[in-house]
This record gives sequence, C-alpha cells and structure tokens, in this order.
Amino acid sequence: MERCAKLIKMIHDEIKKRANNQLSEHNLTMMQIDALMLLGEAADKTLSLKELEKMLHVAQSTSANIIRRLEEKHFVEAFTDADDKRIKMVRITPQGEHSWQVAKASMDEAEEALLAELDEEERTQFSFLLQKVYNGLK
Repeated sequence: MERCAKLIKMIHDEIKKRANNQLSEHNLTMMQIDALMLLGEAADKTLSLKELEKMLHVAQSTSANIIRRLEEKHFVEAFTDADDKRIKMVRITPQGEHSWQVAKASMDEAEEALLAELDEEERTQFSFLLQKVYNGLK
C-alpha cells in the first residue's frame, strides 16, 4: 500500500497537470485563477496586494508577478489606496470575472472527475479528513 503522503502528492500532481492543461486554453495558470477567485469573491471585488499575498500563501514578489501578468491580460487593475498611497490595491475587471467563471466551471468538472468514485457520504468524509489533516499541519 502506498504511503499517504505519496498518494497525496500523486493526486496533487495529476490535478495540477489537468488543471493547467485546461487553464492554458484560457491563457491562465492555477495561481492566476486562485488570485482571480479571491478577488471575485471579495467585497467590492478588490483586495490589497498584501492581502492577496497572505491569502495565496506566496512571497510578495510572487504575488506582484501574478498581478502584473493578470494586468497585462486586462483581467485585473491595480491602483493605490485613496487613503494611503503606500498600499497597492487590486480589482478584478469584467473580463477577469468572465475568465474566472469559465475557468471555475472547468475546475468544477475536474473536481467532479476526481471524486467520481465516491458517493456523497464518502465525499463528505474525504473532505472532512483532508481538512483535519491540513489543520494538523498548521
């Protein structure tokens, strides 16, 4: 029997490969979709770059590069906070919102394929156990 950590890594790698293949059709990466999702679900569709960095669990330079690429694609707009010019804010554009919704549908299909062999009770239990393992790592 495979070790749990190895199975989790294998599942992660397969999900990432499938997601990136699907997202490449939309000229997006998984990290870019994560950023768009966070912005799309935020109040006023806006977050500070610092908030995004924390929520994405990446370094400041990585979050800045993600946002720069999304700006180049016109999926987000960056601007300074009106009250504090030192704070960079990021807002999703209508084009970014549309791309995120399309990509989200693809990701939902991929998750359904991932869980296809599980019934509803097993899905609930699987999700609960994954969350419990993750919480134990914090």
